[in-house]
Order: sequence, then structure tokens, then C-alpha cells
Amino acid sequence: MSLSRRDLMSEAPILGLLAAMAPELSAARAEVPQVSIEDAPHDSYSFWNGFFDSVNPDIQSSGQKAATRGPTDQLPDPGVQTQYLHYKSDEKKLRYATEIGKEELLDHEGDVAVGISLSQYRPAIGSTTSADHAAQLRLDTTQIYPFRNLLSPLAWTSIASVISEKGGYVSLDHLGLKTDQAAQGTSKILLTKGAGKIAVNISRAPQTSMFVKALNVITQGLKTAAPLVSLPAISVQALSAFTQTMSYWEDRTRFIMAGNLTSAVATRPALDDPKRGNPYVGLISGDYLMFAQQHADTLTKEMGNLDLVQGYLVRKDADQNLPLQKRAMSAVPDVSYFSIRVSVKALDSSSSD
Repeated sequence: MSLSRRDLMSEAPILGLLAAMAPELSAARAEVPQVSIEDAPHDSYSFWNGFFDSVNPDIQSSGQKAATRGPTDQLPDPGVQTQYLHYKSDEKKLRYATEIGKEELLDHEGDVAVGISLSQYRPAIGSTTSADHAAQLRLDTTQIYPFRNLLSPLAWTSIASVISEKGGYVSLDHLGLKTDQAAQGTSKILLTKGAGKIAVNISRAPQTSMFVKALNVITQGLKTAAPLVSLPAISVQALSAFTQTMSYWEDRTRFIMAGNLTSAVATRPALDDPKRGNPYVGLISGDYLMFAQQHADTLTKEMGNLDLVQGYLVRKDADQNLPLQKRAMSAVPDVSYFSIRVSVKALDSSSSD
């Protein structure tokens, strides 16, 4: 996997596109009806404002532990705080990503290439996303250390808008997210010195909201074949500005999962780095699953009985003759979760020239 500076520096077309779309966004905003106060349980702008401060060089205290928002800082509800699980395929078991041992990480002093592809989203049964409330899945990854002589760490983001099938499940391949672009997801992520930060957020906004209309405009502008916006590497400052603009349109929403940027380490030296924040997520190749803190007890009790198949949780004793989606619907039905597939590869110095 080769990474070039040309691959990493492509924010100008993205920012130009956003500027060009401003008139369309303004026109779309004028068409959005007012949403009642009951549908506005949280001010999204308050959550996203300052979201990237811990890795933004324009912030004086950036990079210091004190500058990092705590696990529950600015969260709309501590109960929806994002939790990370890793599926250990050789033992067919789930575990918290914080339990990934040092010996499992790459024994590598340099940079690493991380590929992330979106897998599946399964909303809780009984509170499934309806046609009036599409779920917005957002995955953010950032560097901690700038790439070579660049002034700012780089960041990547993917935002997908999904609506449940009639059966209650959401299949990203059914939605067309298994296109070449979506299969790559936020690929070609370069984590300098093997360390970075990651965040997964899932929110629900009415289809009439300005955020959904803005996302549709951006999707059309990027000419994607699916409801997915995947921005290539841009500076933290640029992504922060984009995020604050989008959150202005998303001010009436409800979070299903909400998480601040969490430290992620892919190498042993990165784990030993005194600047590494806590908690941290270990990054190794394999499948990961995210869920809200409020469902931790349910998943912990059932973890030994669950398997992860093609991104879906299924009971190990389920009838194998049943369709996968049906097995997925009957496993931990009260839990909403989102799965991704991660690949991690060490890079030598010549790979990033």
C-alpha cells in the first residue's frame, strides 16, 4: 500500500466544492419547515464545537492532555457514550478494544497505514430508524503528529445516511454502500508514529431537517453513488470548519451514539508514548463493533454467546439455516450497534515519499 503526499493533500477541491454549494445549501435551508421543540433534545453545535481542539495546532494547548476533552465532556448524554469492541476471530469472541495487548500491536517504530471500511448498522428493535428519521453514521480519524513538515495533522471523515429496511435492519450493501468508494471507506489513513484518534457518532435527525438536505446536496456535489460522504485527507482545521458548519444545520437531532476523539494506537512504541491519552483503543487488523454505554450490561452478559458474522451479531446457538439478517434481528434486539473492518500495515520511510 503506497501513500503519497499527493494522496494526502486534497482538501482544496473539497473546500472549493463546499463554497460552491453554499447557494444551494441556503436555498435548501429556506425550504426546511420549523421543527417543534420536542424534536430538539440536544444542540449539536455544542457537541461538535471544539471537537478537534485536542489535535488542532491553532489551539494553544493542543497536544496536551489537559486540552483533550474527557470521555463525557460535551456529550449529550453519558448513556450514549460510544464503546469499542474488537472481534478476536481466531477465538471467535468479542472483547473491549482496550483489552488488546501490547504483544498484538505492530512492533514498528514508524508510520502505519490504516484502512477502515464500513460494515453494518443494526438499530435496536422497537426503536428502529423510520423514514422520518434517517440515521447519520459518522466516523472520524485524525493524526496526532503532523505528516513530515506539514503544519497540521491530517484528518479523515466518512458520513453515511441510512434508513431501516422494513424488517428493522440496515444493510449497508443493500443501500449501495458496497461501491468501490464505500468499500475503501476512509482508506489510506496514515497514522504518523503509529498513533492517532478515532471517533464514532450516530445521530438521528428528521428527514425535514437542514442537515439531511445539506448531506444530500454534498452527496450530489461529490457525485457519489450512495448516501455516503467520504472526505479524503484534509487538515484538522479544515475538517473542524466543515464540521461546525454541518453541525449548525444539525442543531435539532438525537444521538444514538456519541463519542469524543479517543486515542488509538497501532504500534508498541505508540502505546508506550507518554503523550498517549486515556482511554485508548488498540488498532489491529480485524472487525470492530461500536455501541452505546447504556447497553454495556446487556452486551457484557451476552458476549460469550455471540459471534460476529459479516458485521452482524448473531447467537452462536442460532439456527444456521436461517438467513443471516433474521439471525441478526434476534440477537441482543435492544442494542443498536455499528461495525467496521480495519486493516493495519507498517510503512517504511520510502512508502510515504
